[in-house]
Order: sequence, then structure tokens, then C-alpha cells
Amino acid sequence: MKTVMVTEIGTKAELAEIEIPQIDDNSVLIKTYFSGVSVGTEMWIATGRRLEGRKVPFPAAGYQVTGEIVETGRNVDGIKQGDMVAAFCSNAHSQYVKASKDLTHVLRSKSKLKESALFVMPCVGAHALKHARVETGENVLIVGQGLIGQCTAQLARLRGAYVVASEVSPERIAISQKYCADFVINARQGKLPDLIKPICPEGFDVVIESTGFEKLLEDAICCVKGGGLNQGGRFVFEGWYPDSISYNFHMAHSRQISCYYPCFIGPKADREGVLRLIDAGKIDILPLISHVIPWQKAAEVYTRLFTKERDHFNGIVFDWTVR
Repeated sequence: MKTVMVTEIGTKAELAEIEIPQIDDNSVLIKTYFSGVSVGTEMWIATGRRLEGRKVPFPAAGYQVTGEIVETGRNVDGIKQGDMVAAFCSNAHSQYVKASKDLTHVLRSKSKLKESALFVMPCVGAHALKHARVETGENVLIVGQGLIGQCTAQLARLRGAYVVASEVSPERIAISQKYCADFVINARQGKLPDLIKPICPEGFDVVIESTGFEKLLEDAICCVKGGGLNQGGRFVFEGWYPDSISYNFHMAHSRQISCYYPCFIGPKADREGVLRLIDAGKIDILPLISHVIPWQKAAEVYTRLFTKERDHFNGIVFDWTVR
């Protein structure tokens, strides 16, 4: 089968031929229809910041697909051959993938296969919002409007929050203004704590840092509502930080804020809830997809993600149904 392989760290990807994976008793084999690209986590790996023992060449670290079940292990219940599924897996940018039964979800319909191939992004957002206990009527600031930040904004609005986002990319600002947040700040126009004052002068109930850039942390923490003698607002480390991070303890301490460190994509029931919202159109992923790429061009596009061109991509889906 064909797969996207990283052949030079941070420089080049190529299509390669490898064996179809063999399943075990607790896994399934999926014929891939669409695979979603994460320009965050995948690029950390492909550029060498998060190799975790990989040596070149290695399959691109895609991890989200939709497709058709072609084989199931003997311990797999509730999933059968022919089912259409979304799955979290390894080596997702391949014609066939092996996935754990516990990370595979049968889809209600075939109508949102393309959108559901990016389901991990809103799952990360839903997990962060659940940790922070975002409630109706609260003010929420989301720092960064990459795909995870965009999906988090949509989900926070579904919870009834008033959502402000900050971003530097003109393309992402435009997308977020139209589809994601109630108000979007152009972060190039000044310091974030100053830019929020006309909107939320006392600070936000919840601030979610979704970029993974340490240099943004202190300004983001300054945007959390202080509690005075009482408990302050909440701060969520939604991004992934490749190195050790530090920030001014006094800023968080004096505000009496609570900090949350959500990890991974949430329990199975939450992931299924996200997929239902995608299927119902409540999470509107289609306008967030900037590129749908036939698999024959996948390695070429993956190579472009190693360059500054990456900033002009939003949601990327590889189409494995094209002949």
C-alpha cells in the first residue's frame, strides 16, 4: 500500500510502498477514505522536535482518519466489516490503517466523512473546555486560531459562552470572524492585555492558550480575571509545548487563578459526542478546510508544510478515494 513517508527530517516527504498492517485481537483494519493533517503535532514530529525514537525514513505521523472497516480482531464487538468509522491511529496518511477498537467510532452516516477526518481537533477542544468547566454566560478568550483553536471557539459558543479569539494570521482571522468566535483580535496590533481592555476590562473568566508558544504565556495569563480576595478565573494550557516552560508566578498567584493541563482527546463518550455534533453540522468544520488533496499529491503538499507556506494552510485533508 501507499503511505506518506518523512525521508528527510524537516525537509522532505515522499510516497512509499509498505505492507498493509496486520491487526491483532483488539484492533481493526480500515481502508482509508480521508486522513486529516495536524500542522501542529505532526510538524513537531516531522521537524525533529518530538521524534520519540523515530529514525528516518518513517511514516508521517498522521493520526486521524475516516474510512471503511475491512477486518476486525476477535475481541472487537460493535464494529463490523463494512462499517464507516472515524479513528485515532498511527500512520494515518496511508491507504490502510490499523486502529485500536477503543479509538474507533462507528459513524451515523457517510455525509461528513471529509469533516470527520479532522475529528481529533474538536476533541482536543472539547476536552479542554470540559476541564475548565466553561459555562453559559462566561467570557472566554482563546489565544491562537489554528484549527484546534477554531474548533474550541465553536464549541465554547455551543456552551453559551461569549468567545473572543486572538490571532496574527490574516487568513485565520477572517475564518474565525465568520465561523468561530464572537469577536477576533488582531494580535499584531499590540500587547494582548492592552487589546482586551475595551472588550473585557476586568479580564476573562477563562483563557485558553492553544498555540504552544511559550512566549505568549505571560500575556495570556495577564488576561485572566483576577479574584481579589476570592478565586480568580481559569487558565488552560491547551497547546503542546516542546520544551520546558516558565512564566511569572506572581501573575498567576496574585490573581488566584486555577490552571488546567488537559492531555489527549478525552474519553470515548466525549469523542462520540463530538462526532455527533459534526454529523449534525453543529461543529462546522467544512469551511475550516482550506485544502483537500488527492493522495497522489499528499507527499508534495506535506513537503510544503516544512516551509513558511504552512502559515497559509488551515484544515488539510488527504483524499484516498481518488483513483
